[in-house]
Amino acid sequence: MQTLRRVLVPAALALSLGALAVPAATAAPVAAPTAVVAPQADDTAAAGRDCRAGDNLDEIAAKFISRCKKGSIRREFPSDRLSRSLQQIYDGKQRGDRDDVKAWKLLNDRRFDK
Repeated sequence: MQTLRRVLVPAALALSLGALAVPAATAAPVAAPTAVVAPQADDTAAAGRDCRAGDNLDEIAAKFISRCKKGSIRREFPSDRLSRSLQQIYDGKQRGDRDDVKAWKLLNDRRFDK
Protein backbone atom coordinates (compact mmCIF):
# COMPACT_ATOMS: atom_id res chain seq x y z
CA MET A 1 0.00 0.00 0.00
CA GLN A 2 2.84 2.41 0.82
CA THR A 3 4.53 1.69 -2.52
CA LEU A 4 1.32 2.44 -4.36
CA ARG A 5 0.90 5.66 -2.36
CA ARG A 6 4.51 6.72 -3.18
CA VAL A 7 3.72 6.38 -6.88
CA LEU A 8 0.19 7.75 -7.00
CA VAL A 9 0.50 10.82 -4.76
CA PRO A 10 3.29 12.53 -6.76
CA ALA A 11 1.56 11.63 -10.03
CA ALA A 12 -1.76 13.04 -8.84
CA LEU A 13 -0.04 16.18 -7.59
CA ALA A 14 1.78 16.66 -10.90
CA LEU A 15 -1.42 16.15 -12.86
CA SER A 16 -3.32 18.57 -10.68
CA LEU A 17 -0.66 21.18 -11.44
CA GLY A 18 -1.14 20.58 -15.15
CA ALA A 19 2.07 18.71 -15.89
CA LEU A 20 2.52 15.16 -17.08
CA ALA A 21 4.85 13.22 -14.86
CA VAL A 22 6.27 9.75 -14.80
CA PRO A 23 5.78 8.06 -11.43
CA ALA A 24 8.87 8.33 -9.25
CA ALA A 25 9.30 4.54 -9.01
CA THR A 26 9.76 4.14 -12.79
CA ALA A 27 11.40 7.46 -13.59
CA ALA A 28 15.06 7.51 -14.50
CA PRO A 29 17.19 9.64 -12.23
CA VAL A 30 17.57 13.10 -13.65
CA ALA A 31 20.64 15.17 -12.92
CA ALA A 32 20.02 18.67 -11.66
CA PRO A 33 21.07 21.40 -14.07
CA THR A 34 24.52 22.64 -13.21
CA ALA A 35 24.75 25.63 -15.53
CA VAL A 36 25.32 28.78 -13.54
CA VAL A 37 25.05 32.15 -15.18
CA ALA A 38 28.00 34.29 -14.22
CA PRO A 39 26.99 37.82 -13.27
CA GLN A 40 28.49 40.69 -15.20
CA ALA A 41 31.09 42.87 -13.56
CA ASP A 42 28.60 45.71 -12.97
CA ASP A 43 26.04 43.36 -11.42
CA THR A 44 28.41 42.01 -8.77
CA ALA A 45 29.25 45.46 -7.50
CA ALA A 46 25.62 46.60 -7.59
CA ALA A 47 24.17 43.43 -6.02
CA GLY A 48 24.76 44.51 -2.42
CA ARG A 49 24.09 48.21 -2.86
CA ASP A 50 21.13 50.15 -1.63
CA CYS A 51 19.41 52.91 -3.59
CA ARG A 52 20.39 55.97 -1.57
CA ALA A 53 22.37 58.49 -3.59
CA GLY A 54 24.50 59.46 -0.60
CA ASP A 55 25.65 55.86 -0.13
CA ASN A 56 26.69 55.42 -3.78
CA LEU A 57 28.88 58.45 -4.43
CA ASP A 58 31.35 56.46 -6.54
CA GLU A 59 28.65 55.36 -9.02
CA ILE A 60 27.95 57.08 -12.35
CA ALA A 61 24.58 58.86 -12.43
CA ALA A 62 23.29 57.00 -15.51
CA LYS A 63 23.99 53.60 -13.93
CA PHE A 64 22.46 54.67 -10.62
CA ILE A 65 19.32 55.87 -12.40
CA SER A 66 19.06 52.64 -14.38
CA ARG A 67 19.41 50.55 -11.24
CA CYS A 68 17.32 52.52 -8.77
CA LYS A 69 15.07 55.06 -10.46
CA LYS A 70 12.16 55.04 -12.89
CA GLY A 71 12.89 55.97 -16.47
CA SER A 72 10.71 59.06 -16.25
CA ILE A 73 13.42 60.80 -14.21
CA ARG A 74 15.44 61.19 -17.43
CA ARG A 75 12.91 63.71 -18.77
CA GLU A 76 13.88 66.19 -16.05
CA PHE A 77 17.45 65.14 -15.27
CA PRO A 78 20.13 67.43 -16.79
CA SER A 79 21.54 65.32 -19.63
CA ASP A 80 25.09 66.62 -19.25
CA ARG A 81 25.15 65.27 -15.68
CA LEU A 82 24.42 61.64 -16.66
CA SER A 83 28.09 60.85 -17.25
CA ARG A 84 29.26 62.25 -13.90
CA SER A 85 29.70 60.38 -10.67
CA LEU A 86 27.33 61.10 -7.83
CA GLN A 87 30.30 62.53 -5.89
CA GLN A 88 30.87 65.13 -8.63
CA ILE A 89 27.18 66.02 -8.64
CA TYR A 90 27.19 66.33 -4.85
CA ASP A 91 30.28 68.55 -4.89
CA GLY A 92 28.68 70.76 -7.55
CA LYS A 93 25.56 71.01 -5.41
CA GLN A 94 27.70 72.17 -2.49
CA ARG A 95 29.23 74.86 -4.73
CA GLY A 96 25.73 75.99 -5.78
CA ASP A 97 25.72 74.89 -9.44
CA ARG A 98 22.05 75.00 -10.47
CA ASP A 99 22.15 71.89 -12.67
CA ASP A 100 23.90 69.89 -9.95
CA VAL A 101 21.36 71.08 -7.36
CA LYS A 102 18.53 69.93 -9.63
CA ALA A 103 20.26 66.61 -10.41
CA TRP A 104 20.91 65.85 -6.72
CA LYS A 105 17.34 66.77 -5.80
CA LEU A 106 15.96 64.43 -8.47
CA LEU A 107 18.29 61.60 -7.40
CA ASN A 108 16.87 61.82 -3.88
CA ASP A 109 13.23 62.34 -4.88
CA ARG A 110 11.13 59.37 -3.79
CA ARG A 111 8.64 59.90 -6.64
CA PHE A 112 11.15 58.29 -9.00
CA ASP A 113 12.05 55.24 -6.86
CA LYS A 114 11.46 51.88 -8.50
